[in-house]
Amino acid sequence: MTRNRLVLFHLALAAMLATCGIGAAAIDVVWDGASYLPVPVKLGSDTRLVMPEAFDDAWEHDEQVSATLLDARTLIIRPRAARIEQRLTMRGRASGTLYLARVSSSLPYAPLVTVQGPLLRPAASTDSSGEASVTSLLKGMMLGAPPPGFKVEKTSRVLLDAAPYRIVAEQVWQSPRTSGVIARLHSTLPARQLPLVPANIQIHIAQLGMLRAMAADAYQLGPDATSTRIYLVYGH
Repeated sequence: MTRNRLVLFHLALAAMLATCGIGAAAIDVVWDGASYLPVPVKLGSDTRLVMPEAFDDAWEHDEQVSATLLDARTLIIRPRAARIEQRLTMRGRASGTLYLARVSSSLPYAPLVTVQGPLLRPAASTDSSGEASVTSLLKGMMLGAPPPGFKVEKTSRVLLDAAPYRIVAEQVWQSPRTSGVIARLHSTLPARQLPLVPANIQIHIAQLGMLRAMAADAYQLGPDATSTRIYLVYGH
């Protein structure tokens, strides 16, 4: 092969690798228990997300992505649009750890994201104002352990009563800037399989502020499990 042909060959190979995303580097993430896990995606390419344990997942806008479980710990994500910016919630089946991920096309693309951890750090439980972070409040509600400064009150307020859901609040956790609600979600179609998609459940409580996050003990209801506990975080 002549030198000119060799140069053209390498240029073509580099262009092909760039187009296919093969040249992109894999990334390892050690989760700190509070930050969003960065999950870069690119139209026409797959991103493989490997978690430290088996998990259940829920998407805010699942119509924007194709997500397939390769195994209990690995999710293959392929976007259906060029611009993607959404949140993925995952709950570890063994530990109960709540993982929040940012799935975004604006992040530098990587075909493989391997999550190590979680590595919990004392500073991760509050934000810069000293308030409990969204993640730490969700964890606290799941564990029944209020963060410092929160007042817990019982309630039986009906938050939503429209098929296929009926949601009744059980507790309200309040601090000056952040609030949490623990509620029981019931399926009104107990004979059917009903996936829980947080983006489809918008519960507005004006006095608590904007809905920041939602998590659940189970993301799939059916004849064997017609209800689940859910956790809502609001902030001003």
